[in-house]
Amino acid sequence: MLSSDPAPKGKAGLAKSQGMRMRVRLRREGPAGGLTHLAQIEAIRRAALGSGLPVACDGRRRRPRPRLSFGPAISVGYESHAEYFDMDLLRACAPEEVARGLSGSLGSGFRVLEVRRIPPFFPSLEATLNVVEYEVRGPFPADARAGLREFLDRREIVIEKVKDGGARIERVDARPLIRAAEFAAGDRLDLTLRFGPKRTVKPEALLRSWLGPLAPLPEFKILRKELFSETASGSLMRP
Repeated sequence: MLSSDPAPKGKAGLAKSQGMRMRVRLRREGPAGGLTHLAQIEAIRRAALGSGLPVACDGRRRRPRPRLSFGPAISVGYESHAEYFDMDLLRACAPEEVARGLSGSLGSGFRVLEVRRIPPFFPSLEATLNVVEYEVRGPFPADARAGLREFLDRREIVIEKVKDGGARIERVDARPLIRAAEFAAGDRLDLTLRFGPKRTVKPEALLRSWLGPLAPLPEFKILRKELFSETASGSLMRP
């Protein structure tokens, strides 16, 4: 989906010039799924610089640094349909032009899904996103559906997280973070989790707590389908 919003009014940020801010959504799959979050950021920065687009860069640097901001980190091994970043441009460009430029310079495993213009005063992705939707596929046991209902009926789901290289253990009650979990067709689990500072839990940790320590976690495939902002009323808004 490529869309262009009306030009923002006012004098904030790039609105002082003819520049603009674009929000880009990428698919990550195949070889890109093996990248760390930092390696992915570097790959996107290189793609922005090599795109031929008028990308705004931070000045006074020997190496140009494109002015980009990114959404929440993603774990190694996850594929995704929801890798978002914002990019500042020095002049107005159509979303189609931005998509073409990035598509020609992104590495293998990345694909542009959506580009749209946003006002420069929009809050950052990192500041607003607090819900993630996953699709989990794997060798669930035959009684998984009944086991899931029992798991979700618990008042607390305590997850132990290793911190500081094993120096300490942090215990988190993951139950309030599970917004929804249900089986779809076949062996697909749709899992929606809340997250935020000091309140994040990974799907693998929930699978281990639910299915037990012998669960074959490497055989499960995890896809990040979408990211959302959850409002005070409980509704979900896409970036």
